[in-house]
Amino acid sequence: MTKQLPVVAAIPNYNMAENLQKLLPQVLGQGYDGVFVLDDASTDHSAEVVDEFCDEVKLIRSPQNRGASANRNQIIDHVSDAALIHFIDADMDLATKENPAVARDLFARYADRRVGAIGGLVSRADGSQEPYNYGPVFSLGSIFTAVPPLTDCLREKPRAVKALRRISMPGRKSWPNVFEPPVPTETYWVAEGNMLIQSGVFKSVGGFDPLIRAHEAQDLAIRLEKRGVKRRFDPSIEVIHHYVDVRGKNRGKQQRKAALYLIRKHGLVRWLTDG
Repeated sequence: MTKQLPVVAAIPNYNMAENLQKLLPQVLGQGYDGVFVLDDASTDHSAEVVDEFCDEVKLIRSPQNRGASANRNQIIDHVSDAALIHFIDADMDLATKENPAVARDLFARYADRRVGAIGGLVSRADGSQEPYNYGPVFSLGSIFTAVPPLTDCLREKPRAVKALRRISMPGRKSWPNVFEPPVPTETYWVAEGNMLIQSGVFKSVGGFDPLIRAHEAQDLAIRLEKRGVKRRFDPSIEVIHHYVDVRGKNRGKQQRKAALYLIRKHGLVRWLTDG
């Protein structure tokens, strides 16, 4: 039965017309059961790019810019509960062939572990791993485990890397080890830019929280955990991230605002004690 599951590609987009021009042929060449571009009221020629692919790509366009979370939720009314959704950010390239077949195999492999969301590997153009492929629960404790930015700074310093490996840093096992080949692992949250999720599961929790423009993966994971739905990182599906920043100076402000919102939403006690 798993082999018959439809797998659809959902590509959130905001002013990334040139990237869509490169990504869509890659996606269409992989045999997805549906390809959707979720547009967040772009002001560039993204709609014209999608039109070039005629009926092969469906454009779902928001009348106003609402942010990545609300934009991704546009897929909910366009797929069946049985489908697997593959969220792929518009500034990615596909590094894995036959993604739909791999997606079906992954969910079959983890079916007995109640896994409902799987994060794939996000790599950089130079071949290195993105340090935020997955991570621990959003809490006070995880804020003080500065593993990703620290390891990122030390990538090109062999002696520092060697010293870091000897130090038992708090929370180290909860973040990707960018100095070693990536391996499948159970985790708390997975990056939304290359994420597989069961449509029925996604719908059951209401998708991403539309009121935030950052930390949406952490919020989704908290809600999935409450429902007993597990998350897993698996590098079998890989994308290359080209880092097109459409938020600019607003990024930091949005992250701080979202963090405070999540503390209020899920409770201060949980934030202080979880993880």
